[in-house]
Amino acid sequence: MDVPAPLASSVSVAYLQGLLDYLGRQGFASEALLASVQLSPAILAQRDQRIAVSVYLELLAEGVRLTGDDNLGLHLGEAIRPGYYGVLGYLIMSCATLSDALHRQARYASLVGNLGRVELDEEPARDGQEAQVVHSWHPLVSQQRRQHSEETLAGWLTFGHWISGLKIPPTEVRFQHPAPADTSEHARVFACPVLFGQADNALVFPKRLLATPLGQADAQLRQLLDAHADRLLGQLNLGPSVIDRARHELARQLPEQGADLELLAQTLQLSPRTLQRRLREAGLSFSQLLDQTREQLVLHYLRDPALELAEIAFLVGFSEAGSLARAFRRWTGQSPGAYRQADLASLP
Repeated sequence: MDVPAPLASSVSVAYLQGLLDYLGRQGFASEALLASVQLSPAILAQRDQRIAVSVYLELLAEGVRLTGDDNLGLHLGEAIRPGYYGVLGYLIMSCATLSDALHRQARYASLVGNLGRVELDEEPARDGQEAQVVHSWHPLVSQQRRQHSEETLAGWLTFGHWISGLKIPPTEVRFQHPAPADTSEHARVFACPVLFGQADNALVFPKRLLATPLGQADAQLRQLLDAHADRLLGQLNLGPSVIDRARHELARQLPEQGADLELLAQTLQLSPRTLQRRLREAGLSFSQLLDQTREQLVLHYLRDPALELAEIAFLVGFSEAGSLARAFRRWTGQSPGAYRQADLASLP
């Protein structure tokens, strides 16, 4: 069986800064937060640097725990600033219209992070309603899905209001995750119907708003930033990083050789010490890399109804299906069977 291509899972330091700034205003020092995931504060001076998605999500979960704020994602989205999107934020600001801005956001979203995929499309027509568009978010990771989905959509809305000068609420907001016990904050932030347990995560709004001119439009600056964003995107897609190669090779080795740091380093033509150093620079330990790789593989293999759980356990290096089930519940809060049933039911 072919091993799925590795997910280039990383987030820009500029985006990480938004989380740290918000938690800093709540009284939690960045240095201690970074130390908890084995990152040096010096990384904050390198805004174009990337960290592993798993590290960002670990800090997001720690933020929920420290603040006791079950709506942390929403509040992070409300606090978004252009700089947290890096080059993309300033490129969006320089666009002529909201349509230009959203199309560029979809194109260059990975410059901010590989948490998910962005799409802009037309919403199916509804009787008695003007034409609508849907700005959707498709998460690529399962950890903290509610928090980062709510952060993303609230951030889009906040930034959209800021660059357009419009305070018009969306027609509708949709989330894939179940409704939390209290949705009053969602109603306050979005000021429109918010639906849960849906097929997508999306902001829906009138198509006519796409023509809205942006107050800070600058054609010359946009041209420069377009070129810069293209270069950055090219570098990002140039080839797999050491971490991506390590994840892919580990996925190949798991069924036969299991998880072995020395063997993995040898395959990558690195010393074990160098591999560990590269992992630390990305905020990962070998055990975290292994856990992250297994999760991505299991989510991929569960989409194949012909594969039994025992077979999937073997493919990801677990000794038996029970170990897989326990790990999967830790990753997602669900059993593999329940996840597979819901995933297959959502397919067209």
